[in-house]
Parts: sequence; structure tokens; C-alpha cells
Amino acid sequence: MLCNQLNVSLPETAQLGFPYNMASALHYLKIVIKATGADWQDIRLVEEDGAVFFARQQRFDTRMTLYYIAVEPLFFMLYDKSRKASAHLLLSVFAYLFQVVRIPYHMQEGNYLNYTYDMLHDWKMQDDEEDIEFVKEYCRMEYIGDAIELKIQSPANLHFFEKRIQHFRAGDEFDRNCLKLAELAFTLFSDYPDGRIYDKFQEGSYDEEEDDVSRQISLVNYISFYGSANGELSNLVIETVNTDLQEFNGIDEPMIYLQIDGREIEGNSFDFETKLFMLLEDLSILLNNYQY
Repeated sequence: MLCNQLNVSLPETAQLGFPYNMASALHYLKIVIKATGADWQDIRLVEEDGAVFFARQQRFDTRMTLYYIAVEPLFFMLYDKSRKASAHLLLSVFAYLFQVVRIPYHMQEGNYLNYTYDMLHDWKMQDDEEDIEFVKEYCRMEYIGDAIELKIQSPANLHFFEKRIQHFRAGDEFDRNCLKLAELAFTLFSDYPDGRIYDKFQEGSYDEEEDDVSRQISLVNYISFYGSANGELSNLVIETVNTDLQEFNGIDEPMIYLQIDGREIEGNSFDFETKLFMLLEDLSILLNNYQY
């Protein structure tokens, strides 16, 4: 059925015996499909409800973007009386992304950005002349990072999420954008209470000792909370990350397998990812443009 659909033919493999005949046919089929130029990343046999069928891989396009969420703007927003209500809305958004979606946090040991910050700090400390401005920014990043992490770990910021949205009154365009983001995040929280950022990723953990030929850009490399979008430290972080990721051979992205016979499997779509990445991008832009 698949060969007819794609108008391709396979060599006879029955003489190889089971299961080598199936492995050989599947291997050859992948080569043939690739040669046709079809928009198929991969093909595999899938078992679902006792049935076995072919499915093709479909990837979610993350557009090679760094989805880094700055925590410093939220910290200063909490101390701005005119933005306190908006700040509490965003605290609930942060808490949802941290506690439920499981976005990596840059202050956690083993995190890619935590390693990057530490590396830059060690490098700067080896200079003959101490960079006072860099030291100030680094200390501020650590202090604010620890402070915000304590807040977004609190279950209260999830518990009061809906009430904060209901009682919020926007005073200007910035407030309305905060409310829009909060409503999107709460809708995701309601519709996908167990939705995690890594649910449809098939990635390996970051390992700097891994063979460069096989290294893939991982989720933790391009999705994370981080300190700030402003200052020397931030510029060095982004420059270091971009330089590092250029050495990778590919990128891990959310993926699903679509059945070629048209049958549907519940939850086998990118509905959650589409809304989540929209939220991450819009939130990042809002925070980066906040003046404090």
C-alpha cells in the first residue's frame, strides 16, 4: 500500500527469512523515499491497539530560535507599584512554566546555561585586570536568579493563577499584553495539565565529551530561563551559546509519527507545542522590551 502510494518498488527480500527480510525492506524503503524527495524525515513501524502500521516522522519547526526567558525584568517589576499586578500575573506564568512545563532554570546545577555562566565567570576571573562591571552583573544575576526561583517554586502562584486573571484590570498596552500571555498560559494549564516541554522530544542529555560528529542541539541548549537580555554578561552568554551551537550537527525538536493510512491517535499532534512556543516567544519579547 505504501509503495503504491509513493509509486516506488522494492526488491524481493523473502529469501532472507524473517526478520531480516523486514529489516532489509524497511532499510531500502527509507533510501527510496529519500531519493523521491518526499517530505519525510523518517519512517517506522508503529504498534497501536494491537495493530501494526507504517508511520512517517513529522517535526515541529522551532525555527532555530533561542527561547530564553529573562527573570531580571520580573524581579524589578515586582518592586514597581504601577506594575505589581502585572508582575503577579507573570509570576503565575513563570510558576506554570517552571513547575508544570519543566522549563530548565539557569541557576540549577547541571543546566546548560548554568555551566555557561560559570565558565564565563571563571574565564573573566583569570584576567589580569578585574572587570568590575562584569562582577556586578554576575552577582546581580545570581542574587535575582535565586530570589525568583524561590518565588516560582511556590504552589501559591499556581493556586491563585485563575483568580489573578479574573481580578486583573489592565491600565495600558503593557498590562493588556501581560493579561494576554497569562490567559494563554492558563488555557494551556487547563487543557494540558500534564503537558511537559520534553514530551515529544527524543533527545540525549548534554555531554561536552560526546563525539562532535553526532552531537545534536538539545532542548536544554535553546529553551531555558536566564538572567537578563541586557548588559555585558548577557551579551557574552548569547555570543558563547551561538558559537557553541554552531559546532553541533543537528537539532532535537518535538516530533510525532503520522500514520500513512490516515488513522488518528489521540494526542498525536503539535497543538500543545504550537501554543507553548508561541507563549515562550511572546513572553521573551515582552520581558526583553520592559524598561526598568
